[in-house]
Amino acid sequence: MSWYDWFARFYDDSLEPLYREQRAAAVTALRARPGQTVLDLPCGTGQSLDGLAPAVGPDGRVLAADLSQGMLRRAGERAAKRGYTQVRLLHADAHTIDPAALAAAAGHPVRVDRLHIFLGLTAFPRWEAAFEHLWGLLAPGGRCVVVDVYAERLGLQGRLVNLVARADIRRPVWAPLEHLAHGFERVPLPSRPQHGGQIFLASGDKPG
Repeated sequence: MSWYDWFARFYDDSLEPLYREQRAAAVTALRARPGQTVLDLPCGTGQSLDGLAPAVGPDGRVLAADLSQGMLRRAGERAAKRGYTQVRLLHADAHTIDPAALAAAAGHPVRVDRLHIFLGLTAFPRWEAAFEHLWGLLAPGGRCVVVDVYAERLGLQGRLVNLVARADIRRPVWAPLEHLAHGFERVPLPSRPQHGGQIFLASGDKPG
């Protein structure tokens, strides 16, 4: 993850403004409530914490996980600066994170009520297996939100996004959620040429 460790140094200033509106939309669609537990993976530099932490309140938990230590460091700095005591950081891989790791981070066994995957599935090496694994951690009746970028054909900007993010935005990463969730919905979000494609928000509930 050395690339993302380096990427974390300039991500917030250079790219994060492109996704601020979309992060707010994701938090709204997640419908997290006070006292619930949200798994935010990949949490990146913690930009989504500004919406997720207040949503679950001081009695809830945001389990912010990432494979990049550099990204986690930035997320931890953000949580500390804003006093988000409900945030717990995990150095974890989307393909292997397990309930024991979540419990260790939270300090007790947890029920994952909400799953927040923002700009992750286009970058995970085995994205379909990663989603299936994360879906398995979500409690029955829980809710999942996926936000990512899709381009059926890559233009110059799309190729640049893939290069910088080490991603493949041609993946239809909403498809597994559509297959498994109740009440599935996919909507377009405001997109700019710099995104390389169409940003979308996919959401749905795990059958109870």
